[in-house]
Amino acid sequence: MRLFVIGADPRREWAFSTWLRAGLSVTLADGVSAGGFEHAVDRFHPVEVRDEKADVESLARMALGHDGVTTLAEGSLITAATVARELGLPGPGVGAARIARSKISQRWAGQRHGLTGPRHSAVTGPDDLVRFFAAGVQAAVLKPPDASASAAVFAVHNVEEALDRWPRVRAISPSRTGIVEEYLPGAEASVEAVVRGGELAFSSLTRKQTGGPTGFLEVAHTTDQAERPDAAVSALVRDLIAAWQIESAILHVEVKLDDGRPVLLEGTVRPAGDYITELVSAVHGRDLYLDQAHLALGQPLAADHPPPARRAEVRFLLASGIVRRNVAPVEVLAGLPDVKIVRQLAAAGCRLPPLTANWARAGYALGWSTDDGESLTGQLRTAVTDLGKLMGTPESA
Repeated sequence: MRLFVIGADPRREWAFSTWLRAGLSVTLADGVSAGGFEHAVDRFHPVEVRDEKADVESLARMALGHDGVTTLAEGSLITAATVARELGLPGPGVGAARIARSKISQRWAGQRHGLTGPRHSAVTGPDDLVRFFAAGVQAAVLKPPDASASAAVFAVHNVEEALDRWPRVRAISPSRTGIVEEYLPGAEASVEAVVRGGELAFSSLTRKQTGGPTGFLEVAHTTDQAERPDAAVSALVRDLIAAWQIESAILHVEVKLDDGRPVLLEGTVRPAGDYITELVSAVHGRDLYLDQAHLALGQPLAADHPPPARRAEVRFLLASGIVRRNVAPVEVLAGLPDVKIVRQLAAAGCRLPPLTANWARAGYALGWSTDDGESLTGQLRTAVTDLGKLMGTPESA
């Protein structure tokens, strides 16, 4: 079977290794991402694949003869869905992909179908921010509606703060727009779901920890075998599937959990980044990248495999300054049996960028455990701290 992949964001190695083990022939079209997956595929086309610039007709010709079309890039959701539709192949649906690419469209679709969400307003200029705060909102979040990786997401408590942050938000947004919405308290989590023919086939729950200078950088994700989406969360996900009219896709949905009442934040029709997919595989025995390929190819979903762990977690290193040296994993992993992977994300000699997006994080540690979750978290904290010290970034947080 031949799979045509339109765009792949960095750190998607697990997907390509999964597809290789499954015996798929993979073609990658991507001239934009720094993922560096050219050597992991059978054929590679260095072409523009971003939604706002891609030549869909040319990509459809490249995809002829393939059995499925998909994407691993947030910026190529509409392009991939359109090519799949043009070739009569399964996909999330072009309408669902368009909604996923805009947080403003997500709010509109949710409102039309009765989905709960924070009070919000589209922002095209300073006047929109003045009107929003004039209505009495005290705490809000200002962000681009069409960016990912928590880029330029800011907490703002008055119109002056919002106006100060607005130029940075506008600069990140491909459409040069923003969205401001009321800040909601409560724990944040994500649901990873498999949607086939508009029906929910599988779902899991991952807890999220955020922090950093903006308060919204993703610091850690934890998946526990004993914790799954409850009835209220599952109902919200099903309502979202209906509201977006999702056909077949891996769905990543972010929610706030306030006293058991889930509130929709945002979602997308691709597997989650930040190694959440790897956590789900370790704890639930479900390889979402394999599901993604099977959905695109119109094949039956694979059976779950025995999971190796009860709990899995990934923690990220937030640091600033210049990276002084490259650190070998063996320097960190000794004495940390549940930590499986440690990796720095910035090479020696590089000055770390400002911590305003997830891509600015300096490294991570990932692991899983068959028993004590507290022990796993402690080991991962130690690994991340030691990694930062060895890299020569003592300001790590």
